[in-house]
This record gives sequence, C-alpha cells and structure tokens, in this order.
Amino acid sequence: MRDQAPENMPYFFNPGSIAILGASINPEKPGGRPLTALRERGYAGRVYPVNPRHGEIAGLKCYPSILEIPSAVDMAIIAVPSAFVPQAMRQCGEKGVKAVVVFSSGFAEMGSQGAALQEQVTRIARQKGVRILGPNCLGLINLKNGVMASFAGIVDAEPVTPRTLGFVTQSGVFGATIYLQALEKGVGFSSFVSVGNEADLEFADFVSHLLDDSETRVVGGYLEGARDGAKLRSVAAKALSMQKPLLIMKVGRSRAGSRAASSHTGSLAGDDQVYDAFFRQMGIIRIESLNDLTSFVTVFRSGRRPAGKNVAILSGSGGAGVVMTDKCESLGLNVPELQGATRRLLEQYLPPFASSANPVDLTARAETDPALVGNCLRALAGDDDIHTVIVNVFLADRLAPQITRDVIDFYRSTDKTVVMIAWVARAAKEVPACLDRIREAGIPLLADGQEAVRAIAALAWYQDKVTGPPVAEPESFSPAPEAKDLLAVPKPLTEYQAKRVLAAYGVPVTREGLAGSREEAVALARRIGYPVVLKVQSPQIAHKTEAGGVRLGLVDDDQVRAAYGEIVENARKHAPGAAIHGVLVQEMIDGGVEVIIGMTRDPVFGPVLMFGLGGIFVEALRDVSFRVAPLSRRDAEEMIKEIKGHRVLEGMRGLPPVDFEALTDVILKVSRLVTDHAIQELDVNPLVVSPRGAVVVDALLVKAEC
Repeated sequence: MRDQAPENMPYFFNPGSIAILGASINPEKPGGRPLTALRERGYAGRVYPVNPRHGEIAGLKCYPSILEIPSAVDMAIIAVPSAFVPQAMRQCGEKGVKAVVVFSSGFAEMGSQGAALQEQVTRIARQKGVRILGPNCLGLINLKNGVMASFAGIVDAEPVTPRTLGFVTQSGVFGATIYLQALEKGVGFSSFVSVGNEADLEFADFVSHLLDDSETRVVGGYLEGARDGAKLRSVAAKALSMQKPLLIMKVGRSRAGSRAASSHTGSLAGDDQVYDAFFRQMGIIRIESLNDLTSFVTVFRSGRRPAGKNVAILSGSGGAGVVMTDKCESLGLNVPELQGATRRLLEQYLPPFASSANPVDLTARAETDPALVGNCLRALAGDDDIHTVIVNVFLADRLAPQITRDVIDFYRSTDKTVVMIAWVARAAKEVPACLDRIREAGIPLLADGQEAVRAIAALAWYQDKVTGPPVAEPESFSPAPEAKDLLAVPKPLTEYQAKRVLAAYGVPVTREGLAGSREEAVALARRIGYPVVLKVQSPQIAHKTEAGGVRLGLVDDDQVRAAYGEIVENARKHAPGAAIHGVLVQEMIDGGVEVIIGMTRDPVFGPVLMFGLGGIFVEALRDVSFRVAPLSRRDAEEMIKEIKGHRVLEGMRGLPPVDFEALTDVILKVSRLVTDHAIQELDVNPLVVSPRGAVVVDALLVKAEC
C-alpha cells in the first residue's frame, strides 16, 4: 500500500509554479481555461504555457517544451492527446516536477488498449518520482490561493465564504454539478478534487490531505468504489480523531454484489451492505443527495453540537410539526412530551386550542402575535431535557423584525443546537434583510423541515461517534498454537477441525470427539453423556444435513450404533468421492437462542463479519448486521444491537436476557481469528447463547487460496 499522504502532495495545492502542457490560445479549451482562471483568481505563482506552436499566450511567453523553461516547475497540467502523455510525463520527470494533473482522456476508461497506455504513464511517473492526479479528470482547485488546475466551469464561479467544505469526487461532471449547486445554497469550498482514473493517487489520498487543511472543517465526497479499503479505513479514523466529519455519497446500492458461496455470510454480504456497515463503523456519514451535504454543513459550521437526541419542535403549522416529528422518530431522534415548568409557561402564551406537548403548535396565532415565537422560545430555554430546538415559522414583513430579534436573542442565551426553517411570502420586502441577520448571527437557516431533521440526526449520530470509545480498538488475545497448525494444512477443514481452531482462540465449543467406528462413537457418547448428536465429518461435505449426515437427540448406545452406520452410508451415496474423516459425537444443547457469527472476504475491505439470528432464520429473515475486521468492543456491541431480533436476546415473555458479555467476547475472538489468518469464509451457526454463556454448536471454515 502506498503512503496515505505522499510527501509531495502539497505541490498539488500550493505550487510555486505551474506549467501547462498543451496550453491553448482558446480560453474555452482544456489547455486554455486554466490560464485565464489562474490570473482571474489571483494565483501568485509563476505560470508557464507550453506549446511548440505558439510563442506567446495571454501575454505570457510560451515554451516549446517544459524542459526549456528556465526555472523550476512544481506542478504541471497535461492537456495533450493521450498518445502524447507518456512523452510529456517523461519530460516532467526530467524537469523535476513533483505533481502532475492529467486532463487527457483515452486511458483505462476506453478498454484494454487504454489501460495499457495508462499503466505505461503510471510506470514512467513512478520511475521519475512524479505523483499523478488523473488521467481523465477535471483537475483540482484551491480556493485559498487561486490554484485553478481545472478546465471545468467551476473555475468561473464566484467563491463563497466561509470556505468550510473540501470535496473529492470520482465523477467529474457530477462532482462539478454538486459544487455549483452547493455554492448556490451558500456552502463555500476550500478545495475541489476530481480524481479521474486514479492511475496513481486515489480518492483516500486527497481526502487525507484535505483533513490536514486548517480551513477545511468538513470533507465531502462522491464515491463509486474504493481501491484500497485499508487506506480508506485509516483516513476515516483520522477524520474521526480530528472531529472533521466525512460525508460520502456512495452510489451503486442496487448493483448485484452477492457472491455464490458455501456459507450463509458469503451469500448475504453484498457490496452495498459492506460499505454501509463500514461507514457506520468508521463514523462516515452516508448522504443520499446534495441537500444532505449542504444542510449538514450549514448546521455543523454553527459550532453547536447536540448534547443528546431530544428535539423540541416549535412550528407555525401543526401538520408540518407532525411531519418533522415522524421524521425525527424514524431517524433515531426523540421528540419527548414537554413537562413541568416548560409546559406551564407554554400554556400561558399559547391559545387554549394550541398544543404545548411537542411538537408545539403555534397555530394561526403566530401570524397575528409577533411576540408569540419569542415567548415560547424563552419557555424552552431552561429545559435541560431538550438538546435541539427546531423553529419552523412563517415570516411576513410585519412579523419578521420582532421574530428575528427574538430568535437571535434566544440563540445567544442558550448553548442548545438551534435550526430555523422560514416560510417567506413572495412579495416580502423586509424579510430578506431579516434572513441575512439570522445567518450573520450564526443560526443555521434551512428551507425544508425534513432536510433540517436529517441534518440534526446525522450530527447527533456523529457526535455520539466522536465522544464514544475509539473506533480502532481491537482486542488483544494470544491464541493457542494449535490454530496455526490446523490452518497450515492445505486441505478444507471439517466442522471438528474448524471448532478446534475456534477453541484455540478461546471460543467455547460443545463437548465432543471424533469417532472412527461404531464402538468409538458409543464410548464417546457415554463419556459426554446422553443425549448426543452425530455428524459426518468430510471436507467435501459442507452442508451435512442435506447429505443425510446428521442425527439428533440420540439417547442410548443402540441408537448411536445405528445412527453411525446410516450417516456413513448416506454420506458415501451423496458424495461418492468424499474423504470421510469419521463421525463427530457431540453433546446435545437445549435452550438458549441460536445466533450466527459469519465472515466473508470482501475484495476491497478484506474480512467482513456478520451477526444475526441463527439456524434457518438467517436466510429466511436476512436480519443481519456487518462490520469490517478488526472490530473494537464498541463495534461488536453495535452489531448485536442493530438487528431487529435484538429483543429476542434481551428476553421476552418472562425469559431472562442472554449473556451479552459472552456473546460480545465470541465476536471479538472471531474478529481476531479472521484478522490473524487468511480465511475466505467462516460460519459459526448456530452459536447458542443463554443467560449462562455461549457455545458453538456448528461451524464451517474455508481457508483462502494463497
């Protein structure tokens, strides 16, 4: 894996000089637009046009080759046809250029021939010590110093302050559209990066660099797929430790991501489930739309952080208040009924037909009594059980000045998170100035109630992640040497062997033994104690029940002898060429709740763990949660709580709850096992959890091909 933050990364964002290879006299062409933009946006460094067909462009001397520029060049922009890019890259390397932005298309996006050309360019760059952004990209811009290394229309857009947001995108045109629309909503950018084909530097590299920028408080991104899951994980952990939110629009939810596999986990873990779990695990906020991004930035840059999830809604429309309440509840926020002094004060100000419960319905009185909003806000100010206040009101010229004063006074009197939604009459003349005053006071002002709720919910979730235990807190454990010896054998593992590996990692397994004959089976059954279970053991028979290779609830010697013969015979008929190691004799487990702990190997993130209700329910209900290994204790606890069947584990109809500590411990030990060894798939199904602990009843383990 290459460095997350290459030493010469700053040359992309703060170069002292820029050469443009393929510079054009036409300001609308890729080689011409950066020249104009660099000047208009106040870039203070030296700019060198390079084109053998011109002696001068835009008043600047134009050089026939970058090698003929008399001074050092920090960054080069390549805007020549793809066939000429290898030569241009060689010359950049000879010149000592540190960073190169390749606009040119015609590479890996065009098929195998283009991919070969791209590999050639990458190889040259690495030989010469040059780092690449692109090819096939829109380039980058740095709004702080006027570095306009892009040919997109974004270079012509007027910047917006504060420059809170850094943005990295794998889609050029769509990313540029997000940029322009965000500016219209008042969200300012510090930097924008289009990564293109990622021939060298990738999405995570640029995210990591933007996190180090003091002006960038939030990093957003458009992601189609990560190249290096471990690198993205490291960058996400960095963002969380710096308390700089990372918001990513990850597309491809509907893409078929499941793979046919022998384990339940392999068949249930699709690409999107893994990304979704990874984002939750690492504190990445997954956004669905541009509004999710801009509304979050607007609320976040106020500096207020909700101390909890309780929200009070003050609304001039009862219906709008109910809609926002429903949205709050669906996103994990609480809208508690107001009590005590708060309720009594509200009832003093509100008409008898209004609701003071929460949401607070101001009714039509809010349009005739300009003091009503302020009075109700003051009633909420002293309620410590309320962490966030949403103010949703109509602003007309007659009402706006006093409501504005009251909202600002309330905001300054409290440390609660406050978000305002204002409905404005089209003909209003005084209202625009009032809205400006609200923004200048630092109060987040949004256009839609549901948009506000989504932003608050995301911020509350993020704040919980920030204030919780570290996300990278894998448990330490010293496994028995037997695990390494068993996994070193170049054969598929039987259930018996898989459980010995688990036991070596401290995972409790059933009392059992392997029998090679009827009489050995009887002896084991007597030692274990009736009733017992018999299972055929063969590396070639993964699903023993389908082969007729399992017998349950055997209560005496005769049943064991008969079952042994039937199992072996059925197995040989089912898989004539299978190697039969013997028959497993194991204790019969009664009671408890069956759960599954599984693992599959994702091509991007490596080992991914799954948890859910076990037995036949895992595929019937698909009620499962995922996390990327290694797991922290918090990760394991969150996995358990996420499934809808969590109530079953807590105990229902008078039953006691299961031993959550033992369950968490098993998940963490499985995480350590799959992190330590090259395992392709693992299913612990079922793991029976009871108030007295947890025990593995069955397991499937498939080693990765080395």
